[in-house]
Amino acid sequence: MTETISPAETPAAAETPHLARPHTDAAALRAIDEATKHLHDQAVKIRACPELHIPKLVLSEHVRGTSILDKIADGVNRFCGSMYVFIFITVGIVVWLFLGNIVGFDKTPWPLLLVILNLPQLSIMISLQVSANRSQAASDRRAIADHETLIALHEMAKQQLDILNGQDRVLAILDNFASKDMPGRQRQIQDCVDQILAKVDAGPAGS
Repeated sequence: MTETISPAETPAAAETPHLARPHTDAAALRAIDEATKHLHDQAVKIRACPELHIPKLVLSEHVRGTSILDKIADGVNRFCGSMYVFIFITVGIVVWLFLGNIVGFDKTPWPLLLVILNLPQLSIMISLQVSANRSQAASDRRAIADHETLIALHEMAKQQLDILNGQDRVLAILDNFASKDMPGRQRQIQDCVDQILAKVDAGPAGS
């Protein structure tokens, strides 16, 4: 995330700023909507003073809520996204397939295993959607930050191009003066120099 600050606040921004964590995921979404609505005004402010624009670090944790439900969602996402859980469930299913027929507690087509695997599917689907919504919120926040930073970089690049174009015009004027005006005035300049030297030489002789 990025922001544009006033010159008076510039010395206080020595460290890389970052977003404060919202209380809930819903608050994070509302903050994103609010930033999107004022994106045009922010862009105008950045274009006016692009050199005052300070990039702001945006991590996924910066758009996650701190409430109890949000912490539970964090735990569920970490648990479901763990490779240890994936390996444990995969190995457990393979072992069940063989032991079910060998021991006889769940023979082919393994109806008990299918029931056990189907029961948590709805909760898992909801958990995946919650995780996707959180990822989308972080992506939107980063997109807004990148957009503001790109505006500042674009404006400074245009300023640099204007400076370079101005330098080219100055060099062209100097080149034109050196190639056209100077040859015609060399005699006049030499005469002025001779007159000055003559007066300088005449001064000591007269004294």
